[in-house]
Amino acid sequence: MKSKLLPSIVLGSICLIVALLLAAVNSVTAPKIEEMQAQKVQETLSKVLPDGVNFVEISDIQSLPECISAAFSEDNGGYVFQMEVTGYKSGLIVMCGINADGKITGADFVQSGETLSAEVGLGSQYVGQDSDSYEPILVSSATKTTQAYADAIKAALDAFAILTEKEGA
Repeated sequence: MKSKLLPSIVLGSICLIVALLLAAVNSVTAPKIEEMQAQKVQETLSKVLPDGVNFVEISDIQSLPECISAAFSEDNGGYVFQMEVTGYKSGLIVMCGINADGKITGADFVQSGETLSAEVGLGSQYVGQDSDSYEPILVSSATKTTQAYADAIKAALDAFAILTEKEGA
């Protein structure tokens, strides 16, 4: 009986030790990862809305389109929206800056698992568009990725309209 329990006890002990080691490594690396992600978000905010000053995260985003995971306002009346959409793969995170006039000032992806890299440079093609002139940009052979990107941009324009409508009311 004792010889039958020994492998189970050894395996259980190994699993416990490995789990504890992984938890320890996570507790050391998690704050650094969060800091790096926050820094990347700040860099992207300035990239997609270059004239933006004093970005402040908007806490109440329940009324905005579902794909919007974060929204930021800035002192000049512009907004930056962060959207998470699914293209070829899930986890395509796009940020889009819209100035006070409702024009897109920039868009870029923050994270992507897409395979063909169709999202690279796609955001610059939306610069200058607004809700009246919005036209989705689709690339053949990467339609799932570019359609998801276009949907994210449309959601940002819709969110801008919702937020500016609230301000005007």
